[in-house]
Amino acid sequence: MTQSPVVISLPQTRDAPAIARAFVAEHLGRLAPSLVADAELLVSELVTNALLHGRPTITLQIRLSTSGMTLAVSDEGDPIPASRVKSHSSVPNGRGLLIVDAVAADWGVIPADPPPGKTVWFELRSA
Repeated sequence: MTQSPVVISLPQTRDAPAIARAFVAEHLGRLAPSLVADAELLVSELVTNALLHGRPTITLQIRLSTSGMTLAVSDEGDPIPASRVKSHSSVPNGRGLLIVDAVAADWGVIPADPPPGKTVWFELRSA
């Protein structure tokens, strides 16, 4: 059974990742700590990307199901985020989507209809 999603609008400030992590912790706190930590990490990466590359109006949605959860970050920026296949170790950023790809069970990008914008989502599965 899938529960109704919970949604928060985030400010376009550098506090947004911390606010998003707190929102995730509040709504997922009863789940396994490792699952909550993964969700906080990935949401922080996606919200940071939205701040750096998106435009105002960032939203975070959490949807729980019997098999796990889907989290989605939406913004009004360019429709397809750039993903680095390799990242040079001396570059301090640019690894967010690589982290999402490594940790999430699945993830993707949905272009907004109508543009501009996109939603980047990921799934984490319960053990």
